[in-house]
Amino acid sequence: MQVALRTCTSAVKSGQGERMVTPENTMSLAGQHALEDMVEFEMHLVGQSQQTPWPMLARGTRKLYGAREPYCNPVEWSAVKELLVEGFIEATSGRTFVVSKSGYQFYERQMKPHSA
Repeated sequence: MQVALRTCTSAVKSGQGERMVTPENTMSLAGQHALEDMVEFEMHLVGQSQQTPWPMLARGTRKLYGAREPYCNPVEWSAVKELLVEGFIEATSGRTFVVSKSGYQFYERQMKPHSA
């Protein structure tokens, strides 16, 4: 069964991008979803032109089972650019981008669901 996934895009409310705001962080919802999917589903981005959404692919053949499906695939350039500028993803080849060490650290500190 194939699941149609939405493209991660920056949602707009009152002329500003929708953001989760904490004292340490301001990141668009699209950027958060892309980073979360890349970490939790062990995915990488395949670079495209700036006008084209970037597809995410599984990094290995192991199937990950979880409580949810990925938020979206492909990822809009604006979200990719945000992750690149913040240093949360890095190139491993000319067209392959993975979560960086700082991206994993950010995910652990700011985004990972915490058990109560």
